[in-house]
This record gives sequence, C-alpha cells and structure tokens, in this order.
Amino acid sequence: MYTGPRDEEPDERDAELLRYERERRERARRRDAVSWRIIAWVMAGALALLAYDSGGAALDAHRQGRPWLYPAAVSAACVLCLLGLAVRALRRR
Repeated sequence: MYTGPRDEEPDERDAELLRYERERRERARRRDAVSWRIIAWVMAGALALLAYDSGGAALDAHRQGRPWLYPAAVSAACVLCLLGLAVRALRRR
C-alpha cells in the first residue's frame, strides 16, 4: 500500500476539507491560549492571597514569640512563584 503524496492535484472537495481542518486548528489554538491566560490569572491571584496570608501569619507569630519560619518560607515561595509567572508573561510579550 502506497501512502506517499498523490500524483494528481487535490480536487475542490479535498481543498475544502483541508481549509476546514486549518480553521478548526486555529480556533482550537486560540481557545487554548485564552484558557491558559485565565489559568495564569487565577494562579497569580491564589499565590498573591497565600503570600499575603502567610506573611501576616509569620509576622504575628514572630511578634508573639512563636515559631514563624514555616509561614515565612511559604510566603517567600509564593512570591517567587509570582515572580516566575510575571517573568514568563513578560517574555511572551
């Protein structure tokens, strides 16, 4: 069975199917790009909230003389992840 390129020119129906497939792929690509932007914004919001909350918990624990290193580390990790998201967004632009 030969599966190489055809020797004859594609007819109108084949051209129409190829055009339809290209349009479908383009729509899917745009939809996926929008989905990833939404996910990135939700992640950024969640990380910012967690960094803020953990930072506040670390300050309260430090003022009261309790162990504060864990919430401070969580806050720092969230800030680093936020910076990573920001750098990635800037590189894409």
